[in-house]
Amino acid sequence: RAYELHVYEQCQHMDQAAVATQEDLHPETVRLIFQRWAKRTVQQQQRRQVRRLGVDEISLRKGHKQFAMVLSDLDCHCVIAVLAERSQEAFEQWLDRLSAAERKAICVVSMDMWGPYRGVVERKLPQAEIVADRFHVTKHLNEAIAKIRCTLQATADKAGYELLKGTRWILVRHRQDLNPAEEAKLQAVLAAFPELRTAYLLKEKFRMISDKIQDRPRAERFLKAWVYEAQASGLSQLVKFTQTLKNWWNEFLNYFNDRVTSGVVEGLNNAIRGTIRRAFGYHVFENFRLHVMVEHGKLATPLPPI
Repeated sequence: RAYELHVYEQCQHMDQAAVATQEDLHPETVRLIFQRWAKRTVQQQQRRQVRRLGVDEISLRKGHKQFAMVLSDLDCHCVIAVLAERSQEAFEQWLDRLSAAERKAICVVSMDMWGPYRGVVERKLPQAEIVADRFHVTKHLNEAIAKIRCTLQATADKAGYELLKGTRWILVRHRQDLNPAEEAKLQAVLAAFPELRTAYLLKEKFRMISDKIQDRPRAERFLKAWVYEAQASGLSQLVKFTQTLKNWWNEFLNYFNDRVTSGVVEGLNNAIRGTIRRAFGYHVFENFRLHVMVEHGKLATPLPPI
């Protein structure tokens, strides 16, 4: 039993084929040992009351539109559940399995801008404050900037096309993070394309509002002025973004109450992608779920039974 525990712990940091080679065991033996101990670990976990819940999804297989829903405790920085599909029904069923006290304890839910998640939380957790994740909101704005650049590049002459080439990431990165060569390239592009200059300055102003303002009423005043400027710019991509922002207006303003973000969730998702790469992907969802919970759920390893 102690040796099985040793093999199980090795599987938490290495792929199972490498563990089989290292321990001179058959790969199937290693797989069965891991599954047996992982199931025991997950079954013996004590459910904690979550105060701030993070909701996001992760792609299981690139290019196959196959997603799993990842639920995280933003205070403990750990995964608390992995659901086989990112659907409204799956989220509802998970919440229904919680006790009344566990549901009541959830006071903040941070999520990306996907309507079905919001509807579930409003029905099942009426006391919870919904926060539209700031980084997902900014991602939508960056996508609008990228579309403006692509439109200009498609209609530009050869010199303009070459000038815009390779500027995608320069336009969306923080200005203070640019090196001198990138800054010079940015200045040249903004001088040559007034529409892009307008969009870029609005993007930077939006980032400054998100970074610097600490209270909701003041943020609302600045954001209303920003929306007016964006709509007055006449850039269809920015106007479309303002409509999305208005649809999530209260949820985004909730970010300025306690500045809750899904940064913890994004960090966990990056770690989970490392788990997927190490295993060269998963064909069986239960194997994937067990690996994620064992590696990123902060679960106590059970002692070997005597």
